Amino acid sequence: MEKLSREHSKAKMGYKPILRGFAIGALLFAACFATLEMLLPSQSYVGSGRNYGYVYSGAKSSSPDFALASSPEDSVLLFGSSELSTPESLIPQVPSAVFGQNDYGLDLQFIGEAYDQSLWHAIAAGAYAPRLGEDQRKVAIIVSPTWFADGGLDGETFKMRFSYSLFREFCDNPAISDSSKRYLAQRLLEQGLDEATVAAGLGGNVVADLNDWVLGAISDLQLRADLGDVRPMGMPAKEQTSEEPAKPDFESMRADAVLDAEQSSNNDWGYDADFWSKNIDGRQDILRDTQANETYQDTPEYEDLAFFLQVCKEAGLEPMVIISPVSGPFFDLVGLNEETRRACYDRILSICENADVPVADFSDKEYEEYFLHDIVHFGWTGWLAAEEAIYDHVKG
Repeated sequence: MEKLSREHSKAKMGYKPILRGFAIGALLFAACFATLEMLLPSQSYVGSGRNYGYVYSGAKSSSPDFALASSPEDSVLLFGSSELSTPESLIPQVPSAVFGQNDYGLDLQFIGEAYDQSLWHAIAAGAYAPRLGEDQRKVAIIVSPTWFADGGLDGETFKMRFSYSLFREFCDNPAISDSSKRYLAQRLLEQGLDEATVAAGLGGNVVADLNDWVLGAISDLQLRADLGDVRPMGMPAKEQTSEEPAKPDFESMRADAVLDAEQSSNNDWGYDADFWSKNIDGRQDILRDTQANETYQDTPEYEDLAFFLQVCKEAGLEPMVIISPVSGPFFDLVGLNEETRRACYDRILSICENADVPVADFSDKEYEEYFLHDIVHFGWTGWLAAEEAIYDHVKG
């Protein structure tokens, strides 16, 4: 007995350094957290009267606090990916020039960046919805066929873009059904997120709630730090007038857009000259049939798009789906034939029809000169077509 007692005492003494280490670590974390809390402005701090709705930024998109505090109150959410990065210097018809600089009674709030696809946007829709006013319920999403490449978005890329803050707010939205939360949880696990992170967002037990506090605090501080780079990027706010906002003259703008395109393009496909020379010219033989084995059918992206629309319905949003075309000449070259592309468009249309949502379908513009400025992104006339569709959706 005496021997066991001595061993028990030694064991107790062995635990003390470990417990002391945990205590010191917790105190250091708390001290660092408190210091950063004091040094970093809150997410909702804007610091200027500028408009940040047209800023292309993952940090801004992941922060409803900042995004909604830094743009006009009636801004409409436009969910999208890399096309939102197109600058006015390249395409003078981008939304920041058309809506951002003219009083048409409509402003946009860009949500998303490259590699943000339907699953990410579903999380964002559920997170943003409770904060939107009644005049902000109509939203739009630009869906690219390239989202539906076989295999879906790889897990590492998804994890790079995943926002715990948005996930947390999605889960806290009481309008989102349990079945939708279960679908999301399963898809997050399939995309490679760890079970502890998923459980933390969903909550429901002491361990999950503790993890949620830690992950939420880290995510908050990271966003607050990243927003420091966003605040210098806003554009001057429009002058407010008492007059009734004008209706855009899209027909006149289209004529100007064609003139701009003719000056910027030097090839039969209607691409921007710089893109053509760097990526296509002289490389046709290298590119030929490189995507001949793609089916654009073997992917969870279709189910994720249906999920996005379901989340919008549950959250009280009224989405319009804008189907962006791909470049017919380019995808003919790389072997993704017209029949395969048509099957992709048709599945997207079927999902939208089943969800009973309006669609701006531009899939018939694959061969229209100047509609795209490269192989997948809206060009001079393409952006105007998308903007007119958004205007009609919101104002109609």
